Amino acid sequence: MIYHLYFDAATRGQNGPSAAGVIIVAAHSQTPFKTTLADMSNHAAEFAAASFALNCVAPLAEPTDTLMLHSDSKIVIDSLTKGYAKNFMADVTHINQQLDQYRNVILEWIPEKQNQGAHQLANQALATI
Repeated sequence: MIYHLYFDAATRGQNGPSAAGVIIVAAHSQTPFKTTLADMSNHAAEFAAASFALNCVAPLAEPTDTLMLHSDSKIVIDSLTKGYAKNFMADVTHINQQLDQYRNVILEWIPEKQNQGAHQLANQALATI
């Protein structure tokens, strides 16, 4: 099975309250998830959103399934693709460990307008803080 994971983060201020939103699309159905995060920068929140997305799909996906991660965060997609991020190596290492359990992983940067569902969920969660 193929799981499409759309994820996004929202942060209030420079290093403020943050939240994540995820939509998992599989077998013609969508499942939304949202959560609040600690106070952090927007970049850190984007990495946290990626990890949260993988936590959400873990009970659903098998190691033989394909995961397609879609994000409007270039730093996250580029860092995971390269396996390196100067200021976020711990996040990259953690997320890549989560990804290692799946045979097929595809990372895709998408424009913000194609990630509105996850964006809205992140903002909904942020509004509860």
